[in-house]
Amino acid sequence: MDTKLLTVKSLLAERKREEALNIAEDITDRYWRDYALKWVAEAYAENPERALEIAQRIVASTIRDEALRSLSYLFSKAGNFKAALEAARMITNQFTRKKAFRTVSNYLAKSIIQKGVSEVRLSELDLTDRDIEDLKPLPYGLAYKDGKIMPGAKILPIKGEMKMGIIPRFEKRLEGRTPPKPVFAGENTEKTEYVSEYILKLIDEGDLEEARKLAKGLAEPMRSALLEEIGMRYLERGNVETAEKIFEELVRADMLGAALIGLHPEDENRIPYYLSKVYNPATRLLVIYEATKRKGVREDFLRRTLLWATDEWKLGRILKFLAFEMLNEAKRTGDDGLRKTSKSLFELGKRIENGSFIKS
Repeated sequence: MDTKLLTVKSLLAERKREEALNIAEDITDRYWRDYALKWVAEAYAENPERALEIAQRIVASTIRDEALRSLSYLFSKAGNFKAALEAARMITNQFTRKKAFRTVSNYLAKSIIQKGVSEVRLSELDLTDRDIEDLKPLPYGLAYKDGKIMPGAKILPIKGEMKMGIIPRFEKRLEGRTPPKPVFAGENTEKTEYVSEYILKLIDEGDLEEARKLAKGLAEPMRSALLEEIGMRYLERGNVETAEKIFEELVRADMLGAALIGLHPEDENRIPYYLSKVYNPATRLLVIYEATKRKGVREDFLRRTLLWATDEWKLGRILKFLAFEMLNEAKRTGDDGLRKTSKSLFELGKRIENGSFIKS
């Protein structure tokens, strides 16, 4: 773990983006450098050209794709669909790219419906025919013809969002019309892709239980990716119980695990369990950092949440790293309590680094 990582996070919280970028690029470990650059790129979302330029510096394709998908979402949310599509096209992973395109199309539909107009010309959105091709099939209720996007069916607001579906180009959606339900018969790439598209359609339409049943029949990693998406949708609905059940079925759940921790920040019995399926080390470390800020240094909690640091020297170095970051924050904020916590954490890290076990 490079000691500059949380410094980048802190600087970004203070809107010191250029300083954060300079420190991020000075991180020697490629993995941590990539994560820091992802954060900086997201912080520049209001400046798409700059954000994309920074995202393209990320070396690891998985982290770069994750950053580009995040930027595509942020651009779409801000109504900059041209930039959102540009970000989505840069994504190398096919499944992630399709999810990004779907996000853009959904926000585009929401924008048009909120305008309350009968049609919107592509030129008004700074889009072209090629852009529409990437967004097909358009969300249910939208039709495209002669350079115009037109609401062509009833779209029901659901907690600020729209009910989405698939509508054939230039055709009215027939009552009850839906693609045939897929069946599972062996490993077939084409069939798997069709099934995943069908499940994503069900998710967009809100039929989460049916989507969940079908997703369980897929092979990894598609199974977990879709189930985690479904779990996040259940959380958005406030159905924490079902989201918890889905979490139990997953081997890895970075987004869902972090979201559930956010719902239970004070429950120190649940946090280690959720962290056991969060493989993103930056997320894990930030959770531990915030928990220690709130509650102070508790050896048993640190032992249970830092099991991935398998040797004492590494564990001690991580705790000392967190202590230095906490001290810097204490200096910036003038928080004497945080300064004391930092000192306790440093002393614990030093003791462990010198060969003493954490007390059970």
